Amino acid sequence: MATQIVPRPTRPRHSKVYWRDTVEGYLFILPVILGLLLWTFGPMLASLYLSLTDYPLLKSPEFVGLRNYRDMFTEDYLRVLHSLWVTLLYAAMSVPLSLGASLIAALLLNQNLPGIRFFRTAFYMPTIVPGIAMVFIWGWLLNPEFGLVNATLERLNLPTSGWLSEPSTALPSLAALNLWSIGPAMVIFLAGLQGISQELYDAGKIDGASERRLFWHITLPMLSPTIFFNLVTGLIFTFQYFLPPFVLTKGGPLFSTYVYNLNLYEKAFKWLQMGMAAAMAWFMFAIILVLTLLIFRGSDAYVYYEVKQ
Repeated sequence: MATQIVPRPTRPRHSKVYWRDTVEGYLFILPVILGLLLWTFGPMLASLYLSLTDYPLLKSPEFVGLRNYRDMFTEDYLRVLHSLWVTLLYAAMSVPLSLGASLIAALLLNQNLPGIRFFRTAFYMPTIVPGIAMVFIWGWLLNPEFGLVNATLERLNLPTSGWLSEPSTALPSLAALNLWSIGPAMVIFLAGLQGISQELYDAGKIDGASERRLFWHITLPMLSPTIFFNLVTGLIFTFQYFLPPFVLTKGGPLFSTYVYNLNLYEKAFKWLQMGMAAAMAWFMFAIILVLTLLIFRGSDAYVYYEVKQ
């Protein structure tokens, strides 16, 4: 016998119970709204105003209009464009590498094997290590003179590398370091894999599909929304990249790791040009917004959403 669901009766707007529920609802969401206003939108509006001022940090800001944006593309355009180009190169290396590694890890951890929960925890554990500790550890491991990586390669009679000390390998080395923090994307991929219906695989096997065809024609299409989500979030976080080059390379050698946020940091706290730094931050915000909108605009061509009826 089917269970009949009776809809909850709506309360009239003039009743005391309706207004009590409304007030309670707004009180519950009030902390979130205050947090957004005070700690997100408030600082954003303040930085927008500072981007229109000459603010040497030790004096009061003086309104100069769009001069900071003009100077960014006239007087300091070489440094800005170079740091932006380095950031784009890093994103082109880091985002596909991280997406591929996290997907492969999720596929391996999606097996129904004894002790699989231990391996899932072990793969995620590096993510909870503080970022500064991780950076110092890898700085020691990749040291060209006494680092453990080169020492291991020497014992195996394999060629060593300068890693972070050579312009040709510094930026790829930083992109490889990002594999240490693939835990969140891996967990999201794992959730997406476990949400794929087993009936689809069973139907494919009945039709004689191989494991490779099952992956290309079932797993990837059904996982495309998850890939899309990790792609967008990964791109946003990549353009905010700062800590490893700041600690390990200081933008060197030969400005090969001089990412955009490092340039912004120096403008604000080394040269005390807080207004220019705020203008650079808003320019980066505009770039991230445009790239995100372009990705969303083209998502219909490669993202499949299952419609349940």
